[in-house]
Order: sequence, then C-alpha cells, then structure tokens
Amino acid sequence: MDELQLFRGKDYEINDRIKIHHPTLNDIVDYGEQNYYGLVSRLTSIPSDYKGQLDELGFDYEEVAEFDLFILICKGLNVEESKILFGDLNFANLNLFKITNTDEPVLYNEEQDFTIDRAIYEVIMEFIRKINGFEKKIERAGNAATKKFLIEESKEQLKKSQNKPFKSMLIPLISSLVNSPEFKYNHTTVWDLPIYTFMDSVKRIQKIKSYDNLMQGIYTGNVDSKKLNKDDLNWLGELR
Repeated sequence: MDELQLFRGKDYEINDRIKIHHPTLNDIVDYGEQNYYGLVSRLTSIPSDYKGQLDELGFDYEEVAEFDLFILICKGLNVEESKILFGDLNFANLNLFKITNTDEPVLYNEEQDFTIDRAIYEVIMEFIRKINGFEKKIERAGNAATKKFLIEESKEQLKKSQNKPFKSMLIPLISSLVNSPEFKYNHTTVWDLPIYTFMDSVKRIQKIKSYDNLMQGIYTGNVDSKKLNKDDLNWLGELR
C-alpha cells in the first residue's frame, strides 16, 4: 500500500468493482462522527474484540477466523451505513459461496457483480486501519483461566459501554492542532483534510513538541542525550 498516496488523500481502488473512499473531516462531520467510528470499528473488528458476544453464542473467540467474523458483520450492513467508504456497494446482499476444491469462503454480490475473498478483505482492512490510525491487537490467553477472565471482563465492559454517552474523539484533536503554531490550518480550512493526513499531523506535531522539550532539557542539563534513542532527536523521522 502506497503511503504517499494515503498522505495525499486518494481513494483506494482495489479493482474495477471495489473502491474505498478516503473521507475528509468534512465527510465525517456530515456523516456523523459517532456513526463513522462505529462503522470503521465494526468493520475492522477481530474475534478477540467480540470475546463476550461470541461466548454467549457458544463460540471460542480464539477459534473464529477474522474473515468469518467479517462475513457475519456484512449481513448487518446496509448501503446508508457503509456509503461513506464504499459508495453504492451493497454489503447486505453479499452471499456466501465456497471455492471448488479449496472450500475457501467468498462473498459475492450477483446484482452488482463484486466479490470479496479473504485476500481482498485483508486489503480493505489494511486501508481502513491505516487511514484511521487503528492497530490490530490480537489477544490470546495463555491458559483456560486467563481466557475465562478475559471473556468475563469483555462482558462487563460491554455492559458499561451500553449506557455510556458518546464523546467526540476529533474535537480535542482538532482544537489542539488549530491552536498549535506548528499546524498550518485554521478552524475553516482544517475540514478539507483527509483523515489520514489529519491523523499524521496529530502524530507529527506530537513528535515535534517532544523533540523541542528534549532539546530544552539537553540544553539546560536536565536530560542526558547519550541515553536517548536517536529517533527521539529526529523530528523528521518516521511516525510510529
């Protein structure tokens, strides 16, 4: 995946049937921030994110394949929910088939003639995670007792989150950046930034400020530069 294209904010064309839109902050505001992050979290979720729910259905989350979970999620998506990323592609009308000889599952929409197999699914997930700054965190228990604890903890967290009011993730980030001298956009122009470009700015300015603080500490004798990682002293370096 070409990260320079991501930084530019280009849509991602997987093939002649499937193209993923790279939304701007304007797009997300118009769609609804809560709806947007609910959608991308749902799409990119993996079985360990649904430990409690899968246990209630009688499934071991460590035995469920990521693509199999995606197949279940697709059936609950309508065009209005997914259009910010996939336009008029109808995920709810995807039907499950098996490839002859390999028994590999594939999803196919006959009306719109598009297919999602395991490889295309991986590409879609990589793009969505990349632009939103998400990381896949696979959680495996070391033993049966730990697994039981993790499942029960997941159920408790789900109960707590059901009555928890939504809080904007973007407001504090946008407010911080437009009030930072290092950020070259203002309250009017920031909304045109693609989400990947905006999130890159968040990380870059954090790196610059960290660099400035370290340099001040070095100059005042409060920080020993010999004990620092070289990357910490390079504000032009890669973001992690």
